[in-house]
Amino acid sequence: MIHLKYFLSGKQVVISTTLALLALTTSAQEYPSKPITLVVPFPPGGSTDVQARLVAKGLQEQLRATVIVDNKAGASGAIGTKYVAKADADGYTLLFGSTSSLAAEPVLNEKAGFDPLKDFAMVSLSTDLPWLLVVECQKGPKDVAKLIEAAKARPGALNYSSVGYGSASNLVGEMFNQSANIKAAHIPYKGEAPAITGLIGGEVEYTFVSPVAMPHIVSKRICPLAVTGDSRLALLPMVPTFNELGLKNMNFNVWYGIVAPAKTPAKILQTLERASINVVKTPEFAKSVAALGITGVGTSGAAFAKRLEADQAAIRALSKTARLKE
Repeated sequence: MIHLKYFLSGKQVVISTTLALLALTTSAQEYPSKPITLVVPFPPGGSTDVQARLVAKGLQEQLRATVIVDNKAGASGAIGTKYVAKADADGYTLLFGSTSSLAAEPVLNEKAGFDPLKDFAMVSLSTDLPWLLVVECQKGPKDVAKLIEAAKARPGALNYSSVGYGSASNLVGEMFNQSANIKAAHIPYKGEAPAITGLIGGEVEYTFVSPVAMPHIVSKRICPLAVTGDSRLALLPMVPTFNELGLKNMNFNVWYGIVAPAKTPAKILQTLERASINVVKTPEFAKSVAALGITGVGTSGAAFAKRLEADQAAIRALSKTARLKE
């Protein structure tokens, strides 16, 4: 005869085990069950931050969960990026990465401390935007041909600004110099706003900005001469593409997308991928980014990984002939 206390003890073990399994199952089914943090590895107010907040708002609606944007800036995006790489792979800490932080930084910085294709799982490519070659309106050249002419007349005398060594604006600046066969000095600034201020103040002759800088263009503080990509920007239909001007290899747009720590469960990644794609498809998101000159993309994680690999290859090739780091 089994003693009652042992019977109860065994029964309690069975009940406890069953409850634990149910808790695990319920937890997996209920993702997300707490706030999600979307880390932006750059300061507030910039292009990356603006887009991240639009994506976060959309994800909140799709996932019915709070999504908090957390700016962890520094070291060309490496600080925030490494933070997410080391975070728990549970789907609650994500990174809003970009060409600069995921493609350029690990290629150009041997001490970056992360490998995007090993340390992260790609969720979805969210947006894509072109670069505008801009000059100061009053004293700057009126078209690209005149800018190239001035640069060739005084090799190395002209300056262009970027948001820092290895940044996307630095990359596209060097691509332009090579395509136009000119030499110009690179002046790195700490952010897009200071780089534009340097242009307006006459410290540099040209720079590349994202369409997020449209207010400066509308106020005629800076004037656009050309745009990267295959087509003209809807917000600036009179500005030609570099292709139209005969300058090749200037289709380098910058992208932004969501990644999660490696080893994040497949079901959670699928949930996030589906939600991210749905965000981009909403009329509200499309309207918001279009007003900034940005294109919503919304890809699978696999397609995102291919884009990342292709851009890393292009950056490696460019780094062999251009000064992209200190």
